Amino acid sequence: MRLRYVGTSFQDGLTNGREYEGKEVNAFCFLVQDDSGAERMYSRSNPRPCTGKCNGGRWDIVL
Repeated sequence: MRLRYVGTSFQDGLTNGREYEGKEVNAFCFLVQDDSGAERMYSRSNPRPCTGKCNGGRWDIVL
């Protein structure tokens, strides 16, 4: 599924307005190949870095 990240960009993670290919893992997470090239799990409700250094954002599903 195509996902658009809307929120604060963070280094080697997610970029505001960029689209990513994601896979549903469970009710809480998506598996996304992020800007670093690695597949990482991100929250469905507030994707952000594990360190919590930014507020994160949200996902919009692209049809």
